Amino acid sequence: MKLYHFTDNKIQDKIKPSLFGANDYTARDARACHVKRAFYFTTPEPPEARFKDCKYKYIVNISDGAIYNLVKDNQGIIKKYNSINDILKHIKKLGFKGVLYNIGYDVVCLFYASKIRGA
Repeated sequence: MKLYHFTDNKIQDKIKPSLFGANDYTARDARACHVKRAFYFTTPEPPEARFKDCKYKYIVNISDGAIYNLVKDNQGIIKKYNSINDILKHIKKLGFKGVLYNIGYDVVCLFYASKIRGA
């Protein structure tokens, strides 16, 4: 699966979830959920207007099986937990490298630093 990360920051080798919460886009998410993660789109063109003029587009390749599809939620995780924090912690504990969900378009969050290549 190809994932796309848009930013104005030049990234040398890996996109690091340790930076989660460092910008306005993720600061709100960090208050609601403490699981560090980096955000990606599944399409080469960003579905959000705020990312259309970013200087850089990075691509990460990851196995489909490494991503838990929360839209399908085959393991019923959403029914088991009451918060996004607990949902993501459980998915990470299961050994998934990330999670796919839909907010009108697909978004993938990766829990681990991911090697990039420029677009």
